[in-house]
Amino acid sequence: MSKKFIIVDAHEDIAFHLNHFKRSFINPEVPCMITLPGLKEGNVKLVFNTIFVPPKQKPKNTLKSAMEQLATYEKLYRDYEQDIYCVTKPGDIENLDDNPRIGFLTLMEGADPIEEPGELNMFFDKGVRVIGLSWNDRNRYASGNNTEDGLSEMGSELIKRMNDLGVTLDLSHLNERCFWDSIELTELTPIATHSNARALTDHPRNLKDEQLKAIAERGGVVGIVLYNPFLKTAENKPTLEDVYAHADYMIGLLGEDHVGIGSDMDGARIEDFPDELRSVADLPRIGEFFINKGYSENRARKIMSGNFLRVMRKNLRA
Repeated sequence: MSKKFIIVDAHEDIAFHLNHFKRSFINPEVPCMITLPGLKEGNVKLVFNTIFVPPKQKPKNTLKSAMEQLATYEKLYRDYEQDIYCVTKPGDIENLDDNPRIGFLTLMEGADPIEEPGELNMFFDKGVRVIGLSWNDRNRYASGNNTEDGLSEMGSELIKRMNDLGVTLDLSHLNERCFWDSIELTELTPIATHSNARALTDHPRNLKDEQLKAIAERGGVVGIVLYNPFLKTAENKPTLEDVYAHADYMIGLLGEDHVGIGSDMDGARIEDFPDELRSVADLPRIGEFFINKGYSENRARKIMSGNFLRVMRKNLRA
């Protein structure tokens, strides 16, 4: 059987890097990991494209940065309408195998640009369908893994509005207190777009077994992140063996229906990712490696695309 997978990548910081580093979306020769040719070569059919406002731009330029990133995506949809499109409803992600275009499903990484919960509708109208309430820091809604506070009243209100609109909750980056506060409030299937198993790599960005189980018990999916500090299981630099170790651990704990890929490529330097993964075009190597380790093709397909597709088809509103 063919090992050519369609791929869903649940975390790519495309607009931030195009804007901040003035990178090219179409030239794979420049030192970046995500380009349109790379997405095509890797058979990536659905991307969770982020809005990410870095700490240096907060709070003064938070909204400005977010709006500029949204404008960048809108320009990409216009300039490359034959290649990419904005995903807003479940029908947009049906039959991806036969769709020549790549779907972009917008994820807000840190809800800082939403100045009060009532403004969610404006971002929803611009395509936002997944929100992680905070990044590593604290904002008006929630606290990230570098802080200790719990979910605020405004955070509770925002989740309720997300429930009403069908905006999925991303639990990556939340500290443990906020994780538990938030997962109890969401009425949609929760996800963690880019987090690994803390039992293997004891980093605050990774999730403990109880957190992983809570996501799986609600039908959700955890995306394996490819950033070396979150992957490292030994003294040596991480390789695909470490990616497999995290996947296999979580499958043993949760079953094969609750693990996906959230690469976070371009979220750091190329050197901060396994040597086998130099660009988004290399993502198929993960599925091939899993099969070589003994996984069935069906299991590998679930990890590479099927599990996140199942959740988003359920959560998105027609």
